[in-house]
Amino acid sequence: MKMNITTAENTNTTSAGETAHLQDLVIGCVLAICGNLLISVSLNLQKYTHMKNEAREVAIHYTKDPMWWLGVSLMVIGEVGNFSAYGYAPASLVAPLGTTTVIANMFLAALFLKEKIGPENLFGSALAVLGAVLVVGFAPKKEKILDGIMLMSLLKNMGFIVYTCIELAILAVLLLLLHVKKMTRVVIYLLIVAIIASFSVISAKAVSSMVQLTFAGDSQLKYISLYVMLIIMVSTAILQVKYLNMAMKKFESTIVVPTNFVFFTLSAIIAGIVFYQEFMGMTALEIFMFLFGCSMSFLGVYFIVVGRKIPAAVIQATQPAPDQPPQSIASRIFPSWLCATVNVGKVQPSGYTSHLNTDEEMRRPFVGSDAEDSDSSQETLYTTTKETNVSDDRHYLGNLH
Repeated sequence: MKMNITTAENTNTTSAGETAHLQDLVIGCVLAICGNLLISVSLNLQKYTHMKNEAREVAIHYTKDPMWWLGVSLMVIGEVGNFSAYGYAPASLVAPLGTTTVIANMFLAALFLKEKIGPENLFGSALAVLGAVLVVGFAPKKEKILDGIMLMSLLKNMGFIVYTCIELAILAVLLLLLHVKKMTRVVIYLLIVAIIASFSVISAKAVSSMVQLTFAGDSQLKYISLYVMLIIMVSTAILQVKYLNMAMKKFESTIVVPTNFVFFTLSAIIAGIVFYQEFMGMTALEIFMFLFGCSMSFLGVYFIVVGRKIPAAVIQATQPAPDQPPQSIASRIFPSWLCATVNVGKVQPSGYTSHLNTDEEMRRPFVGSDAEDSDSSQETLYTTTKETNVSDDRHYLGNLH
């Protein structure tokens, strides 16, 4: 009889624990979704501020515009929501829910920035939502609440040390390309944001866990790791805002926000796997379906941004000077929507050629195109002639005769 009572008590305790854990997951998901919606609004407000500033006769610094500060304030509130979500749900679950930012940004950009929405964008939104459902359904269910001792143990883990060294090395290369080589590519800006964000995720989850334990009665204020993580969290958040704002100033919001979502999600998942070991205890099917859901979200993001035009100012800014050799074709490495432009060298030297007699023949393309509008890359496929060069060449041939 006593054994039956004990078994029933254990069952009730387990059931109550599972219910409480499920409630924590729901709270974490709601906080993440609401936080991401506020972030989407804030990004569009900042983009609108830059557009309005460019339209002024006398431009002012964007920090002097109250609307820009409103956008920053909403971003801070949204990030607080994300920060709180990490205390209730695993990082690998919170990060993919950023797909709500991408979907909301698409409609907000159409409403406020007058950007168009096509059927492929709506299809991408449906894929992203379905992927988010799979992510939530198969995400890691065991949440770790870290105290100061456990945190110090994880920080000394050799795998995390190697991971940190690799990320810092990549970050140094990206900063060199951006600030020294002056390569203004959206992929460079957002890779910098993603790498910085990985440390934000680790520190935010650690601080959130220790604050949660402190309010529960187990004070963590005596551990120096709490203050170190707090400093890392605040400093990395500031750097994220800086580089994300630089990207928003130069590129379309419908390119920056989805790409940032993909990079940030991958960065957060890797950080959760390496530092918090969140995939431990999951079955192979759960891991596969979770990653499949992430892939569907990424594919949805691609369809959301497909067909978006690059601003002419960005194309002009990234074109090489006429006297410089052509740059490498970045689209061989990244999708075209991650790059501002594609640089292609001339396939035929300009000048007079004796076997071409008419203007029609001199403008004949080497590669045919049915499109009426051609970009700078397509125009380089034509052999063009300058009148000065033609007359000089003919005069030179006449002297020979």
